[in-house]
Amino acid sequence: QVFRHENPQKGRLRQFRQFNLEILGTSKSIADALIIRTLTTILEEFGFKDLIVDINSIGDKECRAHYVRELTNYYKKHINDLGPIDKERLKTNPLRILDTKDEKSMAVNEHAPEAVSYLCSSCKKHFKEVLEYLEGMGIPYRINKNLVRGLSYYTRTVFEIVTIVDDKPLTVCGGGRYDYLAKELGSKKDVPAVGASFGVDRLL
Repeated sequence: QVFRHENPQKGRLRQFRQFNLEILGTSKSIADALIIRTLTTILEEFGFKDLIVDINSIGDKECRAHYVRELTNYYKKHINDLGPIDKERLKTNPLRILDTKDEKSMAVNEHAPEAVSYLCSSCKKHFKEVLEYLEGMGIPYRINKNLVRGLSYYTRTVFEIVTIVDDKPLTVCGGGRYDYLAKELGSKKDVPAVGASFGVDRLL
């Protein structure tokens, strides 16, 4: 059982059950692709059709720092066009503005800098390999430049699996790589990890 602290979005419950998949101990790109492949297999066996993977790379702490600086400078130039919540996010976590639900801010995001343009060579190589694995497994995907994770322990690959319900896109589950989480939880060193989850109640 899991409990949400914040107000649940439409179709989500405050108390719910969550199913997780994790691979710990490897930074290899094949692990990212295997998590996605396993999820799509589960969802297809569950009866979902026309699944597509929204995917992006937010880099590591080295190249992401440069990107966040550029993103912050961009938003400062358009601060009067941001919604009130996103003006506050600009002070604390500019990446979260990319995931906004505010229509004013969404218009600003259309021309925002893209994370993939600021990847270092190793992060770029990792992302390219993940996409090649997905292509090799016949998994349809699209690069979503606004897909991010607002928590600092996330690295490189972030993704969501989307389906269409009543002619509207619906995110079924999401995940990503979180190589810096172990240290935040007290480990003496980083433990590379990738995983994903979905709400069982919502899926049902």
